[in-house]
Amino acid sequence: MKRTIAVLGTALLMAGAAQAQNQRPGADVRPFVGFGLTFGGDKLESFDFSNGTSSDVRASGLVDFRGGVDFLIAGPFSGQASVGYHFDSANGTNGDYTFSRVPLELIGYVSVAPSFRLGAGLRKSLDVRVESDGAVSGFDSNFKSNTGFILEGEYFPWQRVGIKLRYVNEKFTGKDGTYRGQKFDGAHGGIYGVYYFF
Repeated sequence: MKRTIAVLGTALLMAGAAQAQNQRPGADVRPFVGFGLTFGGDKLESFDFSNGTSSDVRASGLVDFRGGVDFLIAGPFSGQASVGYHFDSANGTNGDYTFSRVPLELIGYVSVAPSFRLGAGLRKSLDVRVESDGAVSGFDSNFKSNTGFILEGEYFPWQRVGIKLRYVNEKFTGKDGTYRGQKFDGAHGGIYGVYYFF
């Protein structure tokens, strides 16, 4: 977790040092932060709680925090580089189970309207792991990921705010622990809100 925070902090500091001269979406260099909710993919585990509820943890879910830099290439073309912290978890009073990863993304866009652009890119998830403790301990494992691809559309209702709908295709394979040798499909859809600083 400390390594993840350090990576995110470094990315945001680098983005904050960038200078922007134009205010339109996709122009020059603009640092950004984003938050998304994702769904789909294979189930890793399902947990039942004493209050009668249950929770599934999936290789595609659920919360993705992201920071990076958006930059103009030429004409209607722009790009985006980012690092995130993407996780799903089941949390109880007597134990916690979390599947997490640190995705690096590089996306190219073409603006098809003043407030809308389409993008495609690559994603590589690092530090992919399951961490568990308490009553659900014993699941700890590390995973390797393939290089996945991204398709997305981004709409700008306001100058500094973007709303993204996206599809990501990626897969994970257990390297050790409980999930050694097991393969999971992490393909997912998602909706994101993004704030651009310039």
